[in-house]
Amino acid sequence: MLEVKSLTKKFGTFTALQDISLTVEDGSVYGLVGYNGAGKTTLLKNIAGIYKPESGEVLYDGEQIFDNEIKKEEIFFMPDDLYFGAYATMKKMADFYNGYYKRFNYDTFNKLTEAFGLDPTKRINGFSKGMQRQAEMVLALSTHPKLLLLDEPTGGLDPVVRREFLYVLQSELVEEKMGIIFSTHITEDLDKVADYIAMMEKGKLLFYESKEELLERLAGENGERLSLKQLMVKL
Repeated sequence: MLEVKSLTKKFGTFTALQDISLTVEDGSVYGLVGYNGAGKTTLLKNIAGIYKPESGEVLYDGEQIFDNEIKKEEIFFMPDDLYFGAYATMKKMADFYNGYYKRFNYDTFNKLTEAFGLDPTKRINGFSKGMQRQAEMVLALSTHPKLLLLDEPTGGLDPVVRREFLYVLQSELVEEKMGIIFSTHITEDLDKVADYIAMMEKGKLLFYESKEELLERLAGENGERLSLKQLMVKL
């Protein structure tokens, strides 16, 4: 279980995150929403142990994540801006990740590469943006993380690929019982996969509750069920 306790992060005099607290249970998907600049990426980077907070703490299974290489092996952060070396192939990246993640599994890598129809011997920089995101998801899931952090993972994907992407994600979630934080502005994706919704604004957490409770609390007139997109408009 992930625990974020009273987390504050500053860059100089700018406060990017202010007193953030939340928990993420294994086997659940947490949707993180908010406008650009709300602090979503900064929060994910603190959880991943990339940034060190000014105050508060980030714990996974009761242990600090920052400067904890053992715990970092259990967490995978997939950023919005993907980067691959000029000559990197999926096979080369698999070998690279295998050196850092003890749970990396080549059988999973081969299965998912085939499922997405990707050629692991071709340079990733020659892939389309959508294929690059698929490639990174294959690599991420092949590490068998206990906690998966996704920053706008379906951005730029066409609807068919997005559906396939979400199907694979849900299938692996059921099999692995991992915790997932899914930051996105595409609320239709969260309608499909999220169990909990957290909304951020200007570095603060506005609310954090189960998706079903949130939809019920903010139900439309006559009690009709709103989509998450309609709900966000109301907010």
